[in-house]
Amino acid sequence: MDPDGKAPEPHVLILGAGFGGVAALKALRKTRARATLIDRNSYQSFQPLLYQVATDELSIDEVGFPLRNLLHGRPRWAFHRAAVTGIDLHAKEVMLDGMGPLGYDYLVIAVGAVVNFFGVKGAVEHAFPLYTLRDAVRLKAHVLKSFEAADRDQSIVDDGALTVCVVGGGATGVEVAGALAELIRYELKDDYPDLPMDKAQVVLYEAGPELLAPFTPGLRAYAKRALEKLGVEVRLGDSVVEIEPARVHLKSGSVVKAHTLVWGAGLQANALGAALGVPLVHGRVPVNADLSLAGHPNVFVVGDAAIATDAKSGRPLPQLGSVAKQAGHAAGGNIARLIEGRPTQPFRYLDRGTMATIGRGAAVVELPWGMTLTGYSAWLAWLFVHLALLAGGVERSLTLRDWVWNLLTRRRGKRIVID
Repeated sequence: MDPDGKAPEPHVLILGAGFGGVAALKALRKTRARATLIDRNSYQSFQPLLYQVATDELSIDEVGFPLRNLLHGRPRWAFHRAAVTGIDLHAKEVMLDGMGPLGYDYLVIAVGAVVNFFGVKGAVEHAFPLYTLRDAVRLKAHVLKSFEAADRDQSIVDDGALTVCVVGGGATGVEVAGALAELIRYELKDDYPDLPMDKAQVVLYEAGPELLAPFTPGLRAYAKRALEKLGVEVRLGDSVVEIEPARVHLKSGSVVKAHTLVWGAGLQANALGAALGVPLVHGRVPVNADLSLAGHPNVFVVGDAAIATDAKSGRPLPQLGSVAKQAGHAAGGNIARLIEGRPTQPFRYLDRGTMATIGRGAAVVELPWGMTLTGYSAWLAWLFVHLALLAGGVERSLTLRDWVWNLLTRRRGKRIVID
């Protein structure tokens, strides 16, 4: 008890402001706890729409939510923009770059994942991943600058200046490939009437035999047809082994002239998990049924940093935003129960289905009870779901405005690059 006879306010420290971390914070709204959110950025990114920033359909303020907005009207909440450098579970402290260590009573680790280049030579230096808002802005600028360079000197067209390679046939690769093809077909061809746009191409490489492996065979086949209808060249069963600034080397032995390579081939867990000193599973932290860390009932790990199992099937849950968001909410709820002296509850993931968009009027949706959708109905479902999931009302209204404009005109008004 403190001097006035009240129980001290427990301090909850949340590392990472992605879907999991923010959901955990919001789950603490009705508790008496102090909560501190830590992230290296001052905003939360809505990662499913990053590819639309990269392809000039949305702007950064439509997919980025200012984290300090969460503090308004919440005097017990704090946010610090800082990078986490270490965790001392025994001392209950977290070390931060540029700040003194912060102590905690309860800890939520939601630090997410980082891009996995699988050791491909030259990928770190020359590939363009699409996992953060910075990645999206960087890719957008590079694509537009490539077309500007070709406009000034058309001799580089035959060297691959207008060729974009996309690596990875998952949702990220499929969505960005389709969006790039639409950008070239419906916008850039009018921006650059003197360029030989028939030489501008998007090529998608997938090492496996099909696109969108988690989906049913019918949806995989539909996605391939829809991409090819947009002009994307889909290359299955081939992978990239080396990347140079203007060349892509394939496992088959071919060398492709391309000045842009978008990397959508996979993620790996944040290295911070290794600092916990527990055995990892494929780089991820195994957690108990209630998402707590073994031996540390006051520490919870959620999202891509954790490997949690489905309560029904016992299988590891996928690295999806929906899993991270539900897990974050569950972890915050369990902390609230512990503060109240009640037992925690096991995490139960509610699968609401999986979806991916290929282009205007083309998407795939697979619902958990086996129903599937394709075409316009799937595309409209994808639009409404993602609009509802955006963090704030301003972001939703701006995104809806731009989507309607693009639907009516096929025009993208975000083609501005500031050097």
